[in-house]
Amino acid sequence: MKKMNAKDILIPAVSLFIICVVATAFLALINSITKDKIKANTLAKAAESRQTVLAEAKDFKEVDKDNDGTVDYYEGVDATGNVVGYVFDCTGEDKGYGGDVSVTVGIDTEGKITGIQPDDVSNETPGLGQNSNKSAWKAQFVGESGDLTVVKSDKAAQDDTTDGKINAITSATITSKAVTSSVNEALDMYDEIGGGK
Repeated sequence: MKKMNAKDILIPAVSLFIICVVATAFLALINSITKDKIKANTLAKAAESRQTVLAEAKDFKEVDKDNDGTVDYYEGVDATGNVVGYVFDCTGEDKGYGGDVSVTVGIDTEGKITGIQPDDVSNETPGLGQNSNKSAWKAQFVGESGDLTVVKSDKAAQDDTTDGKINAITSATITSKAVTSSVNEALDMYDEIGGGK
């Protein structure tokens, strides 16, 4: 067996160091080129979500109730500047299969949900939890208020009253509860700000 000298160790170590420096510089360059575009896309997607959940609004005003530099919620206003509802971006206590599930929620001045938009469910199970973005499932939230609970579809079908009950997505109860938890947080925030009062 050949005895290793300092040169045999130093050359591969220096080569690896140079490769790491070049790769890091390249990634930093790519990040500097794309960061503004990524930020613009994120802001555009958020604006689209607000418009989707509160379609009656023509514009949205940021509200920072604590004056701490963060947006707590948005007031949706019509063409004449009258408040028609509120939009909240919430992440509830319940986690989905893949972690936190953030939801954009629109609530009118009467406290009724006008729409919901889960922001990113790509970590949820494909074909199951990711179905929380399907229009038919999201539609059951519209017009609801108060404290919502998730029930399995067969139980809801046996119940005469479905107020406040959200049918779980088949085989995706965890995701259903995570989304509903986020919506409940938005309803709580609506109550905290005094709603339409």
